[in-house]
Amino acid sequence: MNNFRRAGPWAAVAFVLAAASIAQAQDSQSSVPETDERIIQLEQRIQKMEELIQQLKAEAMGGAAAESRQMTGTLSSDAVRTPPGQLEGISGDVRNTHQLLTRDELASDEFPASWPMFGTNTRMKIGGYIKADFVADFDGTLDSTQFLMRTIPVQGTPEYGGDAYVDFFAKETRFNLDIRRIIPGAVPLRGFIEGDFFSSENQFRLRHAYITAGNFIFGQTWTTLSFMEAIPVMFDFAAGDALFGGRANQVRYQMSLNERWKLSVAAEEMQFLGIQNANNLPGRATSQWPLLAARANYKYDGGLVSLGGSIGQLHWDGRASGPSDSAVQLAFLVGGRHNLSERAFVTYHLSYSEGAGENIMAFAGTDANAVLDANGNLETFPAFAVILGFGYDLTNTLTTQGSYAYGVLDTPDSRAALALERGGIAHLNLTWKPKNNEYFSTGVEIMYGKIRAQSRSTGDATRLQLMAKFEF
Repeated sequence: MNNFRRAGPWAAVAFVLAAASIAQAQDSQSSVPETDERIIQLEQRIQKMEELIQQLKAEAMGGAAAESRQMTGTLSSDAVRTPPGQLEGISGDVRNTHQLLTRDELASDEFPASWPMFGTNTRMKIGGYIKADFVADFDGTLDSTQFLMRTIPVQGTPEYGGDAYVDFFAKETRFNLDIRRIIPGAVPLRGFIEGDFFSSENQFRLRHAYITAGNFIFGQTWTTLSFMEAIPVMFDFAAGDALFGGRANQVRYQMSLNERWKLSVAAEEMQFLGIQNANNLPGRATSQWPLLAARANYKYDGGLVSLGGSIGQLHWDGRASGPSDSAVQLAFLVGGRHNLSERAFVTYHLSYSEGAGENIMAFAGTDANAVLDANGNLETFPAFAVILGFGYDLTNTLTTQGSYAYGVLDTPDSRAALALERGGIAHLNLTWKPKNNEYFSTGVEIMYGKIRAQSRSTGDATRLQLMAKFEF
């Protein structure tokens, strides 16, 4: 009945014509003797009317589907759905709150929960989450809001042996605005802005601000080698301590070669220069070239694998009175996410670099790329990092996820004695989502870390974190 209604007035006309033909046939039958020929003609007319009604219904259904696609900004009724924070075919939530979609992916995304900007061909959506955290730190780590390797005190420092403390905060709360213009025959456009309050005094800070035009991405977002799918979702903001990457301004070309392969190449800002001037020589750390990066994703039936590499330049500008020198920065990574079942998955992420240690989040801000020796020569550091993770749905409402992150620098003795040299952190959590309410979650996470400084001094710490989160 619903399909017949979609056919509209044309179906009604066809029905009237069919009824008139039947009536005419009946009148004829009453006036003349019934013959086999008249019966055959009547059956043929009825068959033609039925074919016409089916054709009109099909056209009406096609028109309704086209109208629905236009309203949702998509190009096909069987388009792949990409919910926020998830990747089709991948078990469990993805840590990032959105996906970097280009051209065909952007055009086929159904863009749920968006609404039209009236008078334009543009749609928009507000997203993000509100998150409240409670932390109980048992060893006096130096940052109460994130459990970073470099904030664990080591022996020989004044902070070592600090007392336990508690803290409440909601600064991870974030908001984003997603604006898209998807019309047939035009280049798909997207503007994405996201920020949070994870800064001193809860001031708003910019996380993402980029434009997508076809296969090009312009602006600030995750670097090409940031493989967010390779880490489970942890409550601790710094759970990806051994992740290689970060956010940077860039120009990226990203395209899907087919249903399985995706390629990305980019010129990026060198956001971490990280040269330690151990001898206080005059000058400053700079870069004369952008970072060049490339990455390939392969999606298979049970998961996703990513391979990538980058090359850049570290430069020390001695200006008028100091030495000048340059060194090559290289990095390579492999990461993946594999579904063990519909309820379980594992992740892995490995990186090796020369002169790019600060791109490992654990070593950011520790001058972990290179050291300037007494003769003014740059000596780069090899660095290695690995993250292993898992997730398992215990019930329909309870999920557990865990990870272990480890990073190490191979540094010379001339580096600062208390600088972070290596360390590992483990996380394990339990998350509860009420039945039929996927927007709210709460849970508890335990974490433990142990590190070693350049001087061989060590330190370890344990922390408990509770959270409540509302996503929208």
